[in-house]
Amino acid sequence: MRILLAMGTRPEIIKLGSVYAALQATRAETEVFWSGQHVELAEGLMELFDISVAHQAVGVAQEPGLAGKFALISRQIEDLLRRKTYDWVVVQGDTTTAAAAATAAFMNRVPVAHVEAGLRTGSIDSPWPEEFNRRVIALAASLHFPPTERARQNLLREGISDDRIAMVGNTVVDALLHVRDRNIEGYVPRNPEIAGLPSDKKLVLATLHRRENVGDPLRNIVSALRELGRDGDKLIVLPVHFNPAVRTQVMSMLGGEPNLRLLGPLQYADFVHLLSRAWTVVTDSGGVQEEAPTFGLPILIARESTERPEVVEAGFGSLVGSDERAIIEGVRRLTDGENPRRVPGVNPFGDGQASRRIAESLADETTRRSETPSAAA
Repeated sequence: MRILLAMGTRPEIIKLGSVYAALQATRAETEVFWSGQHVELAEGLMELFDISVAHQAVGVAQEPGLAGKFALISRQIEDLLRRKTYDWVVVQGDTTTAAAAATAAFMNRVPVAHVEAGLRTGSIDSPWPEEFNRRVIALAASLHFPPTERARQNLLREGISDDRIAMVGNTVVDALLHVRDRNIEGYVPRNPEIAGLPSDKKLVLATLHRRENVGDPLRNIVSALRELGRDGDKLIVLPVHFNPAVRTQVMSMLGGEPNLRLLGPLQYADFVHLLSRAWTVVTDSGGVQEEAPTFGLPILIARESTERPEVVEAGFGSLVGSDERAIIEGVRRLTDGENPRRVPGVNPFGDGQASRRIAESLADETTRRSETPSAAA
């Protein structure tokens, strides 16, 4: 079995790292195409998950436009597929890299497997352009790996045959458990600013990067964090995204504020360490909604909608959008008292075995195809 894994962002490395390891364990010939959408954000992750990059894209990071990135990635994937035969192109989630790779594979009659399939908000503009990307990938994919039953039902409603769907859980849980277990014994953060954080304040972790929040919504969210920092009993920790529009707004409003720590993007092990210490999280990230429940963390979701409603239904998350008062009141409620409040229950996104299930499913489907050569791609 020969597989091409396409990735280009920090979340893709995290969510495909354990898939890469599981495929290696099956002795599948597994190659990685790295588009380089995120360069600084990906630092240290390839080493953390022991990933070897076979194919490095050219020019993607320097291309400013999403359509331009899409074109560069799809063309370079196509060049690979014309030079070498692959049984599968595996993509994850809803990035430009995933959509471009899936499109190139489909156009070249190479089967596509979609990890984290079936997430939907119902609005093509929210989140943008991720909702568009995931629908495009669904059209191209031959095998769909939804993380939850709700995601599976979304795919069935769109007319995808049940025999092309395998519900496996979310691979981010696999990655998180792997790193958490590594961190247990006396972990010392690589970032000295994290190692030096005071322990006498209630840590509130914030992550903000969504394009649709730039402008007034982000201004409201950051204003809420500023007021919370002035409470005195809380420490707001915000790794600032490299997106210039996000970075400019955050730095102009929060620079020099008391009880606020503005950090650069973090090594994943350091981020997991912060999750283990936090009282609550304010985030517009999809991945953090999946990660925080492993620690029982309550989450305030700074978005108007989520394609991960399971986090709300399981009692871990609350949608607050960019409502400044809702964020302030929510954080104060969750940090009231002497001990962090932990949400009872298990992570609705998986048990840490998703990657093994994906590798087994790909192997089974490859065997089936070899036995029935006329099977549709």
